[in-house]
Amino acid sequence: MILAAAACADSGGPPPPELELAWQARTWSTLPEPGGLRDQRAGELRRMTAALNAYDTIKEFHESNNWEQWTRTHPQGRAILAYVLRLRGEYGKQDD
Repeated sequence: MILAAAACADSGGPPPPELELAWQARTWSTLPEPGGLRDQRAGELRRMTAALNAYDTIKEFHESNNWEQWTRTHPQGRAILAYVLRLRGEYGKQDD
């Protein structure tokens, strides 16, 4: 799900369902299910947040014109970016 959200941010691929729900919740300022936070399905808000964080971070990183400065000024974003790169198997690779 996190990789799908990151791929959506990278290339405009299809968003995972959790990201679509997060966008809808953000747009309409409401939760997916009626009621409060505790009335949502188990883990759904956590998955929505993870997908949204991955998407927003990758988009913001790509839109930055100074990646080195961005990573210094966005420590949480840098951690999310590093996590996505680890999931992709790209973290720590060196160019030959």
